[in-house]
Amino acid sequence: MRLPMHGVVERPAYPAACPDCPGGRRGVLRDLVGETKHACAFETASVDARDFVPASWSERHAFGLVRRGVLIRQRLDEMGRATAIDAAGPGCMFPIEHRDEGRSSISCDYAATDLIVCLCPAQVLEDVLDESRGTSRDLYSLQLDAMERVERLAQARGAPTVQERVAMLLVVLSETLSPPRTRERLPPGLQQRDMSKLLGVRHETFCRALKTLEDAGAVERSHDGLAILDRERLSG
Repeated sequence: MRLPMHGVVERPAYPAACPDCPGGRRGVLRDLVGETKHACAFETASVDARDFVPASWSERHAFGLVRRGVLIRQRLDEMGRATAIDAAGPGCMFPIEHRDEGRSSISCDYAATDLIVCLCPAQVLEDVLDESRGTSRDLYSLQLDAMERVERLAQARGAPTVQERVAMLLVVLSETLSPPRTRERLPPGLQQRDMSKLLGVRHETFCRALKTLEDAGAVERSHDGLAILDRERLSG
């Protein structure tokens, strides 16, 4: 293995049944890929360019690897507006969100180009985690939490107006800074300048938007940290 300039460990490639296998090319998940198509635990799926990915992927798959093409991943807000938060190309892993009963069955992820992916069944992942030590499941869970936090921050940056971005950011921080609990007050050491950097907006612009939310009774600033007074108003 070698450590390239960007800090990601590269593993040597290995032969796989499919010549363009993303796992074999990147040297990962060899036990799941196997040496023959029959032994491979992944299932192949394709999506035409500009089409949405099937919502049925979420019914029984845990994650996927892009084999060919580019997948654009999006998140929907409470109003149903989509924000692009990721672009996954050949060799990239992407999580597949499980949709509970009663939630929307519509997927907003789509293929930017003709797309071929390898999907890992959720039961296969469960079996692998059960066979390994408990730490593996914990690390996987923590990694999913980290990805969710980063994706929600990206979604906040994509809100239509600065005020909506600030409101969404405050909700995200209150719900992800101290898992699993939801904070009603942000840490006093977390400055408005820090939060403006997370949104990529000017500090002065952030302060004006925050003042508007404060005047509306949604938040309150004090030396003890910024308090969330009306979470529904921020989320709306």
